Amino acid sequence: MSELKHYNIFALQGDPDVTDQEVCETLGIDPSLANTPKINDAAIDKMYRENYNGYIEKGMSESDALEMAHQKATAARNQVKNLMKEN
Repeated sequence: MSELKHYNIFALQGDPDVTDQEVCETLGIDPSLANTPKINDAAIDKMYRENYNGYIEKGMSESDALEMAHQKATAARNQVKNLMKEN
């Protein structure tokens, strides 16, 4: 039986203790995405929405909240893209 490959950003950064299943459970994303590269897209999308909502709750304007959430999501996507190339 082969070992499952974990694609979550933490595993890609070298943390062997964070499984894709744990990321799915923690973020409430579709567990069928575990052990596929698509897990990061779903995680980033989830965090984008949570960041946006958090910025709004803190009183940020809608346009600023969108921009900040977009910047963080773009940075995370770029990081995942680079890590995938390395792994």
